[in-house]
Amino acid sequence: MTTTVTERPTERTTDRATWSCPNCQGETTTAKKRCRDCGTSRW
Repeated sequence: MTTTVTERPTERTTDRATWSCPNCQGETTTAKKRCRDCGTSRW
């Protein structure tokens, strides 16, 4: 008997919306909620 395993692509939901930093007004589109310019965290 042969067993076939099919891998399903894992979908990860990450917030990649553009976020404007309230500190330096820089915009970032990364999943991490940290400003690239000044390091301010979104949380």
